[in-house]
Amino acid sequence: MDRVGNGETQRTIRRAWAGRIAWFFAGMMATLLLLGIAGWVLAPRLFAHRSDLPGERRLARALVERAAARGAQAIPTRPPLGARAVETGRIVYLGACSQCHGADADGKGWLGTLSYPEASALNDADTQARSDTELYWIIANGLSFTGMPGFQDRLSEEQIWAVVAYLRSLGSGSSGALPAVPQPSSDDLAKADPAGGAVARGAALYIALGCSNCHGAGGNAAGRLQLRATDRRAVRAIREGTDEGMPAYPESLLSEPDLQAVLAYIRTFRGGS
Repeated sequence: MDRVGNGETQRTIRRAWAGRIAWFFAGMMATLLLLGIAGWVLAPRLFAHRSDLPGERRLARALVERAAARGAQAIPTRPPLGARAVETGRIVYLGACSQCHGADADGKGWLGTLSYPEASALNDADTQARSDTELYWIIANGLSFTGMPGFQDRLSEEQIWAVVAYLRSLGSGSSGALPAVPQPSSDDLAKADPAGGAVARGAALYIALGCSNCHGAGGNAAGRLQLRATDRRAVRAIREGTDEGMPAYPESLLSEPDLQAVLAYIRTFRGGS
């Protein structure tokens, strides 16, 4: 009788645990279903909202701080940089960062003021309080849900470190002003046509790839940023980048026919050959 009673007790316990597990998974499925319905209903408002929810910015800041601190652990200490690192970083910043973060790194670039959340200022105490490796990690990897892209596939390690050096110079007040670069006029934009001939398509690619941000719409930026390169030198600079801040455009980003179209457009610049 004792054996029969013990067997019945064990079966009762197993049935009880089976019921609990079934209820647990049923509760999980119901929760996921409710979250899915809530997400479907609330998603349009979440994606369309352009004002901060209570505590949203504080929470976002805390998450960024945690992500940057954790990511920076895998970044080696900043290597020794050459004397021209700040100047190189200034040029890279001009082409890759100023559209969002502004010429003065005050967060007032034309694109940064239109995004949500708006681009952050980089000339403030918060930026200077970050470690070099945190700044490197943010530039290289970007930050999801903030509009900050990652540049590790576009810029070399040396170029990213140069940008870090430039940002540090903003805190010390030793950086010079960014050069004024002529931007595309309405006439320049009218001539740019991706469906047009080689020159017209080259103009569209030149603007879309951000070349005009550094070199000017007609290659007419001041000083070293002016374009006067021969085709052979231009191809090498475009494909491999340069130590002076030019990012590389491999064939995965710029096909050979499109490269030839860009070169056709560059040949129209005054002083080009």
